[in-house]
Amino acid sequence: MSTQFDEKSDEQPSTPAPRAAAETHYFQIQSEAEASALSRVLELFALRDLIPNEVICKRIPDGDGSLHIHIAIDGMPPHQAANVAARLRNIIPITRVVLEPAEV
Repeated sequence: MSTQFDEKSDEQPSTPAPRAAAETHYFQIQSEAEASALSRVLELFALRDLIPNEVICKRIPDGDGSLHIHIAIDGMPPHQAANVAARLRNIIPITRVVLEPAEV
């Protein structure tokens, strides 16, 4: 018993769907001045195995004494950055989150 293989096939090999390009994103976060705020923010990146390029945290002594946290991170697809920003907004001491893609 022999098996015949059709060498010419009309089927094209399946190609994966194009992925969204990973970009650099900037997160500008404002928080109440609580000791756990910075670690809770950074935890969201650590859970996704992402290491920011830059993290700047400043306590603003005038006014309400809030924390201003700036995070720059590359290698993140836009949908993932938007998801992280949404999760940051759910953290209790966080009062404001602005997500900006990098200027090219």
